[in-house]
Amino acid sequence: MHQVMLGQADDLGGGVFKKRLGRNLFRSLIVAKGRQYWIYTYLFAKKDRANIDEDELRSFKALAELYARKTDKDLTRELQLQELVEICQ
Repeated sequence: MHQVMLGQADDLGGGVFKKRLGRNLFRSLIVAKGRQYWIYTYLFAKKDRANIDEDELRSFKALAELYARKTDKDLTRELQLQELVEICQ
């Protein structure tokens, strides 16, 4: 996430970022909650698809809006219920 925070990712707008991974072989879509929490939402291989389409991007932006409204308590509960998995870097 450090690289994303430094601007080394594509800002797709609306709290959605695309990051290249694994020697540019993979892409990850990340939604941000106020640049405090970063949530990996989708991972795909570049060889399988070039990008996401506009409808998918709208859906990811809506997801980012949902996370923007969540409180720390909401996120803690989702972690406890294992609806989210924390990745420590």
